Amino acid sequence: MQLGMIGLGRMGANMVRRLLTGGHHCVVFDRSAQAVAELVKEKAIGAGSVAEFAKQLAKPRAIWLMVPVGAVDDTIAAATSLRHWVAKRPAEPPSKGIYIAGRMVPAIWSKWCTMVSNTG
Repeated sequence: MQLGMIGLGRMGANMVRRLLTGGHHCVVFDRSAQAVAELVKEKAIGAGSVAEFAKQLAKPRAIWLMVPVGAVDDTIAAATSLRHWVAKRPAEPPSKGIYIAGRMVPAIWSKWCTMVSNTG
């Protein structure tokens, strides 16, 4: 299985390490080039931008955002600017696009889905 991880802080980096240990392939991106470089040493595929990150993921792209809540809007905006993404509701299978799940305020969830779906 291939998974993309955006956000390589303590939690994101350790999740990638566990996935790599389990035999999965991971493409990683973070604002910190050092965080990316550390995981590349551990066999992850590094990306220097969101566009490069998207190109390195096979379709259907499975992406995990592990960023602070304050960075989600900017991260989704950067991803959706590539026009590769389709919003999916949590009840639908994550076969393509962005699959938004988790416990959050419905208004925030709706805002993120709208950000994604308005990109065409």
